[in-house]
Amino acid sequence: MPLRTWLVVLLVVVSGLGIISASVAVSAVMRDVLYNQVDDELIAAQNGWARTTNVFGLDLTGRPPTEYSLIKIYPDGAVRYLNPYESMPQVDELVIGAAPETVDSTSESNSTSEWRAMATERDGVITVVAKNLDSEQILLRGLALVQLMIAVVVLMLIAIAGFWFIRRALRPLRVVEKTASEIAAGDLDKRVPEWPQHTEVGQLASALNIMLAKLQASVEQAQGKEEQMRRFVGDASHELRTPLTSLRGYTELYRAGITDDVDMVLSKIDAESSRMSYLVEDLLALTRAEGTRLDIRPVDVLELSLSVASSARAAFTGRSINVANNTSGVPVVYGDASRLHQIILNLITNGLRHGGEEAEITIGLEKDNGDVLIKVIDTGRGMDPEVSSHIFERFYREDTSRTRDTGGSGLGLAIVKSLVEQHGGSISVESELGVGSTFTVRLPAAEEPESMDSSESEDDALPQGNAVPVKASRKNRSLRSGKKNGAKAESAGEASTSESEKPEA
Repeated sequence: MPLRTWLVVLLVVVSGLGIISASVAVSAVMRDVLYNQVDDELIAAQNGWARTTNVFGLDLTGRPPTEYSLIKIYPDGAVRYLNPYESMPQVDELVIGAAPETVDSTSESNSTSEWRAMATERDGVITVVAKNLDSEQILLRGLALVQLMIAVVVLMLIAIAGFWFIRRALRPLRVVEKTASEIAAGDLDKRVPEWPQHTEVGQLASALNIMLAKLQASVEQAQGKEEQMRRFVGDASHELRTPLTSLRGYTELYRAGITDDVDMVLSKIDAESSRMSYLVEDLLALTRAEGTRLDIRPVDVLELSLSVASSARAAFTGRSINVANNTSGVPVVYGDASRLHQIILNLITNGLRHGGEEAEITIGLEKDNGDVLIKVIDTGRGMDPEVSSHIFERFYREDTSRTRDTGGSGLGLAIVKSLVEQHGGSISVESELGVGSTFTVRLPAAEEPESMDSSESEDDALPQGNAVPVKASRKNRSLRSGKKNGAKAESAGEASTSESEKPEA
């Protein structure tokens, strides 16, 4: 049975019980009032005209009203009565001198009428005065009939009004039910209409809409992750299949005797093997970045940046890589030094590989609202907005033709993003075609040390090679490579580290 039907039935039943209770109470009160009135009349009769001894004489001027029955029982056993009715009251069990009682008619009367009667004794004569209750009972039955008619009409009105009101009150629930059915059918964009928040339905609708929004977001996120994983597996398979296909091709080429250039075949095999090795290493690095616990300690970002710049200059000989500390103090963050080193190095490597041969790199350090900003700025070719919006996705490359002669595995920036998020930070990129790109890593700053060792304010040794040492305080140190002039430190852009050293992926 529907809820609205249950509510209407419950409303009618409760209302009916209330009306019945009220009717019974009214009838009982009315009966008591009428019987008390009859009792008063009987008492008045006993104390008045019924006391005379010649009440049955012809000379009686105060003849009793016809609705009364008078019975006198004399000491000699004689019984005289005056009764205007066909029935007679049963007076055998009356208590002399007691209050009026309700008695039935005698069996000889063949009547169901009730009487109110009382008996008194005076000078040995028992006087019984009784009154038939037919008129009072007719009045009470009429009252009950009127109450019944009123109850039926009222209950019908209550049922109709209750059905309309409950149907109207439950209309929002039907809308919620319909919306839920449409959502279950797959339409996750559906929402429950808003109702006033001070109502229960309004609060329910608001809670449902919030739940539906979170559900839709979760479903879309799950679908996105599933699609991303599917694409990741497909791209990884393709990336691994490409060098394997090349390896097999060159091997079969040599076996078939099509070429005798062993050096060329070996060099191609070595190149494809290296490419596949780099890809596998990047995949492992990405997996480790997402699952490895960090060794969190205070890290001097300036010192770290100088170290990364030195490593990058060793790997990319002759390229301009600068460090500029634009903070008023020592930029310190809590993090894993090796992972932070990997973040900055990957960003530098990305800028040098894709920015062009003339691109210059600057590592800028800033502070903003309790955060340390590490900016890796290149003066390379830049990117259009469509590319920059996807640059941190796995296996994403600007060259959709999948040529890999100059490109990497497409995992470097994905690794960077994962590591930055593990440190509780964020990364963003701003780029303009023909101008360059700026990658900004935002990390929560740690408390600055109260003092630094005096030795740190002395001459700091810069990376070896053709670097020129310069005096600079720790907070103002700067390392520049290439032919840069000014108060900051300069470097010729070469390092003693061998060119075969590769930066950490």
